[in-house]
Amino acid sequence: MAVILDGKRASAELLQELKGRVEKLKERGVTPSLALVLVGMDEGSRRYVKMKARRCKKVGVEATVHHLPEATTEEVVSLVEKLGGDPSIHGVMVQLPLPEDIDEDEVLAAIPPEKDVDGLTNETLGRLLRGEKCYPPAGVGAILELLERYGIEYVDRHWVIVGLSDIVGKPLAALLMSRGIPVTCVRSDHPKLSDYTRMGDVLVVDVGRKWAVGGEMVKPGAVVIDNGNNYEDDKVYGDVDFEAVKEVASAITPVPGGVGPMLIANLIKNTVEAAENSI
Repeated sequence: MAVILDGKRASAELLQELKGRVEKLKERGVTPSLALVLVGMDEGSRRYVKMKARRCKKVGVEATVHHLPEATTEEVVSLVEKLGGDPSIHGVMVQLPLPEDIDEDEVLAAIPPEKDVDGLTNETLGRLLRGEKCYPPAGVGAILELLERYGIEYVDRHWVIVGLSDIVGKPLAALLMSRGIPVTCVRSDHPKLSDYTRMGDVLVVDVGRKWAVGGEMVKPGAVVIDNGNNYEDDKVYGDVDFEAVKEVASAITPVPGGVGPMLIANLIKNTVEAAENSI
């Protein structure tokens, strides 16, 4: 039976630790500050941004939501540049996805690298690949944080990443390569997908399809990280068939309650580190 990597417990531990670091910063006259940029009226994005702001405030991080119900690319870029140039702000995060008529690349490029606490700019991806200092995307940080908190060795193991999104797959692969960790990347519709997934000592699945990976596709003893969030009849399912895979794997993240709770915690962690680095 696999060890269940409990993201709720791990995120609670991390947030408590961050609260102590924030208190020390405030003793030195520094209050960590995160600017959250929300564009459009998507209800899901609005709820998520509010949740991020609430979590920040619980640990003492100042979070300000800048909401533009309607805007052009130029207007969003102007706001991001203004926030990025404010010395009192340590992190700038743009909630994705942006409305279709907004140039996402142009907006993200306006975030200064030292304030890219969500780790989504092209500059950050390049730094990850080169092994230079930067803030990894929250999804990448969440995975590594979970493994480290459960004492799971991952440096000398072969990683397989299914799915190459810009927020998990690509930056995770870049970070692993920069550290000399063996990694294989494969698209979710590869005709020999199972051959690849069974190679992984650590298997990361991020494809957006319910139960895309079953027990027969997993190497016995592997660590399985499920990044899926697939909604069906008001329930959420992972990309991994949890009940089947937990009988094969040595450790596995549940959905919900695995990687998800760690995302906001890692965004806050990056913001606190940015504040510490500003001194």
